[in-house]
Amino acid sequence: MKRVFVLGGTGQIGRAVAARFGEAGWEVAVGARLGPIQVDRSVPGGLERALGDGADVLVDVIAFTVAEGEQLNALAGLLGSLVVISSASVYRDDAGHTLDEAHSLETFPRLPVPIPETHPTVAPSLANYSTQKVALEQTVLEGPLPTTIVRPCAIHGPGSRLPRELFFVRRVCDGRRQVLLVDEGKSRFHTTSVVNLAELILLAAEQPSDRILNCGDPEPPTVSEIGLAIEQALDAELEQILVPYNGYERSEVSNPWAVPFPIVVDMTAADRELDYRPVTDYQGAVGATCAWLAHEVTKRDWSSTYLGMFFDYAAEDSAIAEARTGERG
Repeated sequence: MKRVFVLGGTGQIGRAVAARFGEAGWEVAVGARLGPIQVDRSVPGGLERALGDGADVLVDVIAFTVAEGEQLNALAGLLGSLVVISSASVYRDDAGHTLDEAHSLETFPRLPVPIPETHPTVAPSLANYSTQKVALEQTVLEGPLPTTIVRPCAIHGPGSRLPRELFFVRRVCDGRRQVLLVDEGKSRFHTTSVVNLAELILLAAEQPSDRILNCGDPEPPTVSEIGLAIEQALDAELEQILVPYNGYERSEVSNPWAVPFPIVVDMTAADRELDYRPVTDYQGAVGATCAWLAHEVTKRDWSSTYLGMFFDYAAEDSAIAEARTGERG
């Protein structure tokens, strides 16, 4: 029986990955600070002790720094291969614009649709999230172990610390009847189901090699389509008020998928190299997220996170009234 060690295995991604490997007949070891196998990678020797006799593959869903990449490289005697989660935020456009640094329509990256893995990325540095992810990618790809880097997009699934779907679910739970969508609801920020992500990771583990692969759902939905899927999952209805201005012009009424130019990744490499086939699409996967979130809305407070900015109902009502007046005019 092959053995996988999932580092960060109690989080949103890790739980889905552990479940998928278990279904495929692997022996699954889950490591986390509060996991079945308690491990703190910041403690010297802690990860080695947690691995015990080793594993065929280590899936690291939380690695972030060069030091953590070097830590993984040092495990060559205990592991057969690595799968390391990065992010699609690493891509830059021809002008050098990136997602991390976008603060206006002018500075938002204009990327190809879809984005291939060969497209230029930010330079490795300590500057921000994406530059550190690129530094991590390069560190492990230059290391001794066969390594698959996976670049997901807007991840969704039960158990998220920052669930974008809260934007619609909370409105339904709060009894709202309308929702304002900037860019006429046409924004397209590629979604990634944890179920599809887990499938791609399993295939990469079964066919070890040095590679970089995007991961996104089939037929990436627009914000309007995301809203309709969530409404259907909750058996609810929100009238969508579509306005032409973008979320940078009116940030008080923006949403978590509001990108003025599409972010869509190319999935042909995963198909070509691993014969990958998506397990689900957004509409098929979002029901589980909605069922989980409907129970979490009353128990958790996201006001101190970036999600808190999306629930200024007074600003939304004012913008809706403005849009209605414009329609009548």
